[in-house]
Amino acid sequence: MSSHNTEAAYASAEIASMIQTQQDHFFNGFGASGAWSLFAGREGGCQWPLADGVISATNPNKQFNIAFEFKRPNEGVHGILTALGQSYAYLEKGYDASVMCIPCRYSSHNYPGNHVNRIIEATTPDIPIWIFTYDNPDLSATRPFMNKITCVRDIALSACRTIQRTSGAATTASRVTTLWAHVRESMSHPDALFRFCQSVKIVSSSGENLVTSLFPQQLIDAVRRIDTNADIFKYLSNTASDCILDMAWRKLWFSFYFWKDLIPLYGGNNPYMVNDVATRIKIDETTYQKLFSGRIDSVKNKLVNKLNEGIISENDAWEEYAKKVRSYAHSYREVIDSGLYHMGFLSPNGDLTELGYKYVDACERSNSAYNNLPMEILRGALLQNGQFAALLHYIFKLSEEKFDNDLYAFTAENANGTRSFKQLEYLQWLLDYFANTLHIVQQSTLRAGGTRHPLQAEISFMNKLGIVRSNDAGRPAYRIGTGLCVDWPQVETSLQFFNNL
Repeated sequence: MSSHNTEAAYASAEIASMIQTQQDHFFNGFGASGAWSLFAGREGGCQWPLADGVISATNPNKQFNIAFEFKRPNEGVHGILTALGQSYAYLEKGYDASVMCIPCRYSSHNYPGNHVNRIIEATTPDIPIWIFTYDNPDLSATRPFMNKITCVRDIALSACRTIQRTSGAATTASRVTTLWAHVRESMSHPDALFRFCQSVKIVSSSGENLVTSLFPQQLIDAVRRIDTNADIFKYLSNTASDCILDMAWRKLWFSFYFWKDLIPLYGGNNPYMVNDVATRIKIDETTYQKLFSGRIDSVKNKLVNKLNEGIISENDAWEEYAKKVRSYAHSYREVIDSGLYHMGFLSPNGDLTELGYKYVDACERSNSAYNNLPMEILRGALLQNGQFAALLHYIFKLSEEKFDNDLYAFTAENANGTRSFKQLEYLQWLLDYFANTLHIVQQSTLRAGGTRHPLQAEISFMNKLGIVRSNDAGRPAYRIGTGLCVDWPQVETSLQFFNNL
């Protein structure tokens, strides 16, 4: 079972690989020869017109972002002209080039690729638009479009005109994210996704109603010292305007995250005591998320310790607290609204989509994001719109090939003969393959270092949604000879449900 989004993901990855192998032609005259690295991703923003994907090409001293437009046969022959118009629009938006990927034939047209190429050559022969056509993909293969795609137009970028863009257009095409929806295991809780969608629904119809009495005077004074002209609501929520999404974020932030009882930094002053109130976001059916307190490295705990040790003044503590709150608001907003957009719950103009309203209504009927219906909608949206179905396809097919050849790959055996699966080594192997062979993650991802494991956020989120099986500790399960244990019956059920929604 595949969708437009899933097939677009497979095709963009294959074309990124094709351009990678012929980089000295496509990028002739730009950057260091042979040093281009390509990966297929998607737009990080949501400004219209929206590409089906983005192929990002980086060189030590140059970067190009290439918009990707994909059409399936069922969209009809008129889709090739739509794709052509979209390809031009992406150039004006700020992309350095556009890629069209269309069927190699339709029932009513045997050579659509050549047709589109003739149109371009007759009108704007020096435009940076590349044309690829494809035969039916083999969805059982690891790379469904391998040897199925033909390049019809491959003009070198150095031979193309410079596109005149409106002021600021280039920045709209500058952010590229992974091929699949952006999630973080500590932020992308189903309840958080629901509450943001619900906030969009409320402010879309009723506007916002912010009450300054929410804040203690010490916090109000601290924000004024940081920025005399700051609006405290906009400062602490890290929002700048009164658009729908900014208003919705403020409603969510001040109602569920930075809410009235949680806001005070401390209680008493001899000694100071951490105000250890949780957020109102549920991380499961019964547990509320802690955000600003609860750990020794939490912002409230650290500031209260400094106050009790006499190494910071109250004014300084409140100012540092305000800055941290603003920073947290930015980080959480960036993950939550981009994830909702990629999963199809938010439209480019900030409204809820039809799917978004269905999701909110399902959550509101049971007053929970964790009931069966909203979870099924979320799973289907993640797999189909969020392109996690493509991610699972690659994980499964690569693992199948690996373990067919070596059943005990990534397996350690101790002196007693007990075998154990080397999970991190397996995940690093997947990530290396994603970057170097499939071209679906950036090379920089491999060098990021730190404490985060490869694919940690994606696999943890799928585990939370029941797409990946759990071990006895409730964490994602791995098995010798299998690798990641995907709940395929659940995946099939969710996709079938989503297609009939």
